[in-house]
Amino acid sequence: MGIAGIAHKSLGLNDKRCTFDDCLAVSLLKKLFPATQNATAPIQYTIHAHVADIKSDLTELNKANIQELSYSYYALLEATLPEVASRYVIIRKNGHPILFAYFQLFTLTSTNFNLENNSNFVKGILKFFVNLKKAKVVVLGSVLRNETLSYCYNTEELNSDEATEVIAGIAEKIAAQECATAIILKELPELSDVTHKVLTANGYNMPFEDKVMDMTINPNWHSLKDYTEALSRKYKARANKVLDAANSLEVKLLTEKEIINHTADINRLFTGVVREQPFTLTQPGSEYFSALKKLYGEAFEVTGYFENGKMIAFYTAFIGKDYYNLYYVGFDYALNGTYQLYFNILFSGLERAILLQKQQLQLGRTSFDAKASLGAQARTLNYLIKMEYMPEVVIKWFVKYFSAMENTKWKQRTPLK
Repeated sequence: MGIAGIAHKSLGLNDKRCTFDDCLAVSLLKKLFPATQNATAPIQYTIHAHVADIKSDLTELNKANIQELSYSYYALLEATLPEVASRYVIIRKNGHPILFAYFQLFTLTSTNFNLENNSNFVKGILKFFVNLKKAKVVVLGSVLRNETLSYCYNTEELNSDEATEVIAGIAEKIAAQECATAIILKELPELSDVTHKVLTANGYNMPFEDKVMDMTINPNWHSLKDYTEALSRKYKARANKVLDAANSLEVKLLTEKEIINHTADINRLFTGVVREQPFTLTQPGSEYFSALKKLYGEAFEVTGYFENGKMIAFYTAFIGKDYYNLYYVGFDYALNGTYQLYFNILFSGLERAILLQKQQLQLGRTSFDAKASLGAQARTLNYLIKMEYMPEVVIKWFVKYFSAMENTKWKQRTPLK
């Protein structure tokens, strides 16, 4: 049955014939809305493949006008993520929308993994299992952004725990529809013990820790020099050496037109970084960064590094009310040692956070050791995973693989005096 077949699904909450065989979504919604609806006004959910289908519902629910929950944002994702399938969920009560949730769908194959540096045994497992199963994954929210809302709801009808339970149930419905083998619910709120037990009982768990790096900005810092003066002797000498390495480069913020003009360079440098990652779920299209600049304006920055007029590195960033979020980066690996490009990107992001008087520099995943040397600290994210149709030994192996490939052999550092 395709999407059209479940485009308008009545949950029949007062139908005594219902046998709870319509997945977790039905049972959770029945619990939340017990016998309050009559036969002519049931709780209903719809699942769509395009945001244009739910524009008015989304506008009605997104009362806070959050950019990441806007029609424009999802239209941007559809246009710039050609290999990503989207699912938009609307739940209605008495014909009025009370909850929206956004999901992405992926099909894993061995091409998602960088097999070059793995043993033949690991290569064999990945190629055999992933290609054999053609494993599909359902993800709540966008895999390209950390800590951005991907759902909203009417707080007069649902509280945080109830919304999370409903979203988990709908995710299971989508997974069943798509024959998926895994569900990832990320950027979840803090759950009560009761809701956590409900979801755990239905197979959701957190098999390994997912962390990001953040750095608190000292309000007494007004320039990068203030930061370097606050470093211990060893880290100050290292920072000055790194900064000196890039002295000959031109570093500048790019306008929307310049981003478009440098699209080929940006994609070349970004792809070079992606190829070095052990696992990549997807990669945005060539117009992604210019589209973000057009949508966010001054709240999104692209900074370029130029050697004799040629772009050799760049980084992007989102600017929030109290944070500077260092986003995707790209650089020429052949020149990284000469100019210390990656470390200079980190220092430049820190400088922007200081100059913009933000409270926090958000650095995301990967390269924990380098970010710890800057003064950042790890923070655990809240998420849940459910896997189906996989032998226990395979699940344990995948969990171990993903846990091992992210940020091993790093330690928390104290570079500041």
